[in-house]
Amino acid sequence: MSIEIYVEAAMVRKQRGRLVGAIAYTALDANGCIDDEDWEPVDYVVDQAYLDLSALAFGLKHARDSDVIYSSSDYCVKGFNEWLGGWKRRDWRNANKETIANADLWRLVEEISKNKNVEVRKVAACSAGKDAAYRYALAVANRQL
Repeated sequence: MSIEIYVEAAMVRKQRGRLVGAIAYTALDANGCIDDEDWEPVDYVVDQAYLDLSALAFGLKHARDSDVIYSSSDYCVKGFNEWLGGWKRRDWRNANKETIANADLWRLVEEISKNKNVEVRKVAACSAGKDAAYRYALAVANRQL
């Protein structure tokens, strides 16, 4: 049975301008009921793309064959579906032979996903699964969970 996994990331600025964040996922079963949920704080945030990619890797760790992962990040969706194979063939370099951004996380995403048959799709703007995952991530980033 396929599960829909929604991954989200949230970033907040703390005192002295330090950025902290969190990643979360919510898994919905075929009836739209929450099957599983989890979250994790991220104490060192490089940028939003790094945080979004961390959320994708987090969702992939929990995914099983035939699951569908939804992300609001174009970077993650296009990276997974269109660019990942080429980056791997070129030893994690882009077409200009420069090392890709977040190469360490893209390697992790590739490693986690290589033995799983999962889809990564762009999430609709208003989705209960997306909203729930984001609320968890924001609460964790603000240290409320």
